[in-house]
Amino acid sequence: MGNLQSAIAEWTGEDLGGVQPAVLGSDVVELSRAIEQLDAERLRRLRRFDASGAWQEDGSLSTQAWLRRHCRMAPGAAAERVRVARRLHDSLPETRDAFAAGDIGYAHARVIARAVESSEACEETIAEAEPILVDVARDCDPVALRRVAEHWKHMVDAEGFTRSERDRYDRRRLHLSTILNGMGALDGLFDAEGTAIICTAVEAFAVPLPGDARTPTQRRADGLVEACRQALDRGGAPTSGGERPHLNLTLAFETLRAYAGAPAADAAWATQPISGEAARRLACDCGISRIITNGASEPLDIGRRTRVIPPALRRAVIARDRHCVAPGCDRPPEWCDVHHRVHWIDGGETKLPNLELRCHPHHYDEHEGCRDRSPP
Repeated sequence: MGNLQSAIAEWTGEDLGGVQPAVLGSDVVELSRAIEQLDAERLRRLRRFDASGAWQEDGSLSTQAWLRRHCRMAPGAAAERVRVARRLHDSLPETRDAFAAGDIGYAHARVIARAVESSEACEETIAEAEPILVDVARDCDPVALRRVAEHWKHMVDAEGFTRSERDRYDRRRLHLSTILNGMGALDGLFDAEGTAIICTAVEAFAVPLPGDARTPTQRRADGLVEACRQALDRGGAPTSGGERPHLNLTLAFETLRAYAGAPAADAAWATQPISGEAARRLACDCGISRIITNGASEPLDIGRRTRVIPPALRRAVIARDRHCVAPGCDRPPEWCDVHHRVHWIDGGETKLPNLELRCHPHHYDEHEGCRDRSPP
């Protein structure tokens, strides 16, 4: 190990200022291959150490525990290293040799080991498949290799593959929580089919706009909101309390008129109030129920809900504009609100000359006063 430490010290002490980029690129490739070879040697020695039982000498209860103590590994990483080392050196000789030669990396070896471990294929079937999987590993990244390995698992054990799929489906979950500044955080697990459906829907609504400055993650966030918004707008969701689901917003008349000192607005399910300007944007094209109260909480009169934009007038706006009117934007009417150029609360008429189609990002841009940039 002394020569290795000396080589590392020599590399880290080298001044890279005068090294040509092409040479640096070659060094990166060579070092990556060497690192994989060192990792393979580490697993070879780990398997021998594991089988010897020497890990018990300092009181460790397992090889995993010894790795965590002496190599500062996380519990999951330590357990995985031991499993892969055992599998490689007990039943996957071609994978082990390719790994030792630097032809494949640890991630490739882990994929092959997991595929073999989770299948119910016999040793003869595994021996036939291993050279094929190793050849695939030499030419592709671990993600592509995993897809090939999953196909192989289905070919040799379709029932076991289906059971694993059902187990993953049973682990599905979704959490939506509110963090300190009022923003919402999503966390979830989905099976492969559910993930594909979600990604397909989100990406369909995450197409960049002309001159779009939003990052891909912002576009995907907007895409998820847009997919949910359209599901609500189309009325296909189950009813609740005799009404189809909709966003409920409660605000004072003074807030809608943008009077100084007016309170913010409250949205159902939101733990953080929303701004008066956001409320004005939502009120551009909505159904309104007037509630007159005595003080803050005693309702005196509740008016009938009415649509700000009657259906016939909406159809007329769609027939004229055909898509979002923002320059260069061709988002269809289904993606748009009907925007009042002069807000109806400010005396603007709900008539065709004062109305226009705007998709949700451009409607946000018009109301929140961010005309010099795309909405967040």
